[in-house]
Amino acid sequence: MNASWDLLKTLSDPTRLRLLALVSREELSVAELQEILGMGQSRISSQLALLRQVNLVSDRREGKNAFYSLRPNLTAKTLGLIKAAIESV
Repeated sequence: MNASWDLLKTLSDPTRLRLLALVSREELSVAELQEILGMGQSRISSQLALLRQVNLVSDRREGKNAFYSLRPNLTAKTLGLIKAAIESV
């Protein structure tokens, strides 16, 4: 499947957009995202996995914790798409 199509499909979900909005501001752990969003760990983790698959977020392991942030090397086009999607919800 086309990478652009996968990206657009990924950005069509409000939960994933909320996660992107949060991790674009600062690096956050799954526990912190749970607290902020009031969602279960499994739902957040599965959404983050999808964001990782399309190379929008990166993760850093520290002990048992994983910290997520927006991938630093995204193109201006991709960043613009993310910003527009976040602003639309």
